Amino acid sequence: MSIWTPWAAVGAVLSAGVAVVTMLVDDGPTPRPAAAVPTLLDGPSLFQAKGCATCHTGPDSTSAMMGFPNLRKASTWAGTRQPGQSAEQYLAESMRSPGVFISPTFEGPQGPTTGMPTLALSEAEIDVLVAYLLGE
Repeated sequence: MSIWTPWAAVGAVLSAGVAVVTMLVDDGPTPRPAAAVPTLLDGPSLFQAKGCATCHTGPDSTSAMMGFPNLRKASTWAGTRQPGQSAEQYLAESMRSPGVFISPTFEGPQGPTTGMPTLALSEAEIDVLVAYLLGE
């Protein structure tokens, strides 16, 4: 019998003990990757999901309702609606506070009126919608 045999046996016992202890130690649940949360941070999806396309004709859609401002080619007219406001500012304000300025294309026989609801849009969603409408 070699002198290494007892040491080999001790090493095997220690290795087995470490393996058992490692298995018994609870590090908590194994972390799982976060589930992908569906986002609508693209213009066409937001335009549909937030209901814009219900009333407005947009870059990629046609509204079934008449009498609401057409939002196609917004880059050609949005900057001319309010003195001192860029197209981006005008569209963003119209989404945040629809009643601040009524589009001249939305004046009925009784004068200017707005049927547009105040939408629960985040600033990120407003930015995406403005960029979408301006063709960016």
